[in-house]
Amino acid sequence: MRFSAVTAAGMIVVALGAGCGSSKTPAPPTGPSTPQTTPPPTPPTIPSGLTATVTSMLEGLSQYISQALAQNQDNLPRNPQNRAQIEAKIAMLQNPSLAGDIVNGRRWFEDQSASINGRAVPFVTVFALESMRNEAADAVRTLEPVLPIIERFYDVPLSTPAIKIWYGFVVGNSGGGGVIYTEDRTTYEGRTGPTRLPYDSIWAHELGHSWMGHESLNQFIELYGYNVMRTGSTDPKAWIFTRSWTPNLPSNEGVAALLDIYQLVGHDTMQRAYRAIYPLRPPYGSPPSPAVFQAFLGQVSSSLQAQVSEKLAKVGF
Repeated sequence: MRFSAVTAAGMIVVALGAGCGSSKTPAPPTGPSTPQTTPPPTPPTIPSGLTATVTSMLEGLSQYISQALAQNQDNLPRNPQNRAQIEAKIAMLQNPSLAGDIVNGRRWFEDQSASINGRAVPFVTVFALESMRNEAADAVRTLEPVLPIIERFYDVPLSTPAIKIWYGFVVGNSGGGGVIYTEDRTTYEGRTGPTRLPYDSIWAHELGHSWMGHESLNQFIELYGYNVMRTGSTDPKAWIFTRSWTPNLPSNEGVAALLDIYQLVGHDTMQRAYRAIYPLRPPYGSPPSPAVFQAFLGQVSSSLQAQVSEKLAKVGF
């Protein structure tokens, strides 16, 4: 799985890379090994009778704690402005009893959302600290209505059996493939200023990456999902958050250029265009390919294609 960061004022720099990276086999020791004075913590016993999604997350809990620790340690030297928050996460993750405390304290919340194909999609969040319980549950309840909004826009149901959310283990946010890794609201709002993204829109963004890897194209899905959930309207003039978009500025690029296109062509054409480019899976880190341009423009009326093409060229990465 590719990790992708939401970019915003004050947002942490998150490393990009494959979630299933290669590993090297350790070389055999060249001499006597030093006895381990502190044995590793015993993995906690997972209670019986839990749902399959909760059980699978708890089975991977110790491994994820190690992964989150490495991620925070890697991000620390590149994000001095967030040193205090990252160091707090590192100290939390180095606690050998953390996994046991999470399991024994039943630090998870689960609910479900109705998919457009009629199935109930489980939403499960495992959170790091007991103090995060209420805000983790509130965040899940806020995100659930966004799922069918995105599904209907693409006319593609979620391809994974569940949405798994790791809450409060890292500083920064990433997601894709039905998994979301998110910092807790308290940490995020405590380290960012008034120009920050609304916290709930970040969740919509990371959920959107389960359909679209390309960052700017997915930022439009973020704004669409968040605003339709909040306002019930597909009209951008009624939206409450648009990433500081000023319509039709010559300098508009990225998601601002996409919002210009949306305002120009309307909801139905934009929806058809996204459905046309979805099978091409525009990747993160590359501008839209000529095939994506062609598929998008194929849904636009001939009288508007020149204007839309000019704006598409400014979408970038």
